[in-house]
Amino acid sequence: MKVTNRGIYWTGIIILLAITFWYGFIRKGPDAIIPVRAVPVEVETVKTGSIEERIELTGWIKANEVVDIRSKVPGRIQSLAVTGDNGDTIPVEEGLTVRKGQRICVIDQDVYLAEVAAARANVKMREVELADAEREKRRMIALYQGGSVTEQARDKAITAADLALSSLNLAKANLELAEINLRESNIISPIDGVVTAKYIDQGNLIKVGDVIATISDIKVVKVIVAIAEKYGGELFAGMPARIRVDTYGDKEFEASVYSIYPALDEQTHTIQIEIRINNEQMLLKPGMFGRVTLVTKRKDNAVVIGRDMVLGGKIDKPYVYVVENNSQTARKRIVEIGIIQGERCEITKGLKAGETLVVNGMSFLEDGAEVEVVKLGEIR
Repeated sequence: MKVTNRGIYWTGIIILLAITFWYGFIRKGPDAIIPVRAVPVEVETVKTGSIEERIELTGWIKANEVVDIRSKVPGRIQSLAVTGDNGDTIPVEEGLTVRKGQRICVIDQDVYLAEVAAARANVKMREVELADAEREKRRMIALYQGGSVTEQARDKAITAADLALSSLNLAKANLELAEINLRESNIISPIDGVVTAKYIDQGNLIKVGDVIATISDIKVVKVIVAIAEKYGGELFAGMPARIRVDTYGDKEFEASVYSIYPALDEQTHTIQIEIRINNEQMLLKPGMFGRVTLVTKRKDNAVVIGRDMVLGGKIDKPYVYVVENNSQTARKRIVEIGIIQGERCEITKGLKAGETLVVNGMSFLEDGAEVEVVKLGEIR
């Protein structure tokens, strides 16, 4: 509607000038005196409002944490499911929510249980051997002190006891390793999150290092974006940000800058920042394209007008026209511009709230010109 009304306005002005020219020049002749007519203008009362200086960026939404669950032991997958709060078994599939410490997979444990049993038996045997070697060592030391055996016999008994102790320690280490393998056959989730990918099914054989599933923490998501170097001085951790995604139209998600990378990208000379968004409702999905708005400055109760109401600014200083004290005269007013936000701008000097600002017809004015205040709807 704004463009249509302005078109009507300018059409009215052209028609008015044409009629004036025809009436004054053709009908009255070139020497006739044409009376000065008031310039029709539209005015508005200057108001205050909020305005922000923004940086518009784009980036991809990512999970806060992503973990590939891999097997540390080989074997056949005996179970690929979690136990629910009611004791029911829930298969691991994409979209399943899991808790930190929750078991999600079991590798066939028969071999690992047997290895643990064998290792424990070996430890028991080595303990018996050590006890026997210690008794023999004490006996040989006593005999040596009584002069009944040689020093060589005593040393041999001491060495045998030391070897028995080492064998016991090795057996205990093997038992610990067997117990670790048994524990690792129960694969648990290291984080709270959602299963975003599953790579193998129950019953298949698996090797060490094979990926079973991917779990992502998306209760908090992040966007990493690059910003031009010139904005470096305006960035700070905690500064507010807003995120929009195509899925939800104009809905904005409140966020904040989590961190600012300490070094610039050598190729692009941009600064990378990480923005984190609370995503408790799981509305934002990893991989979504996000439009990021960073608010670098904000002012409330500022004098705010449309940018197209400001003239000049390229060669001469920017200015506006006001109608002072309900008079019929337009006055040129030099102004200073502060924050610019889209089609709006802040006036920091030269204009006050409550004054009457010319918003249409100012291009036909000069300082002190007589004006006639009209409304766009009155111009036909």
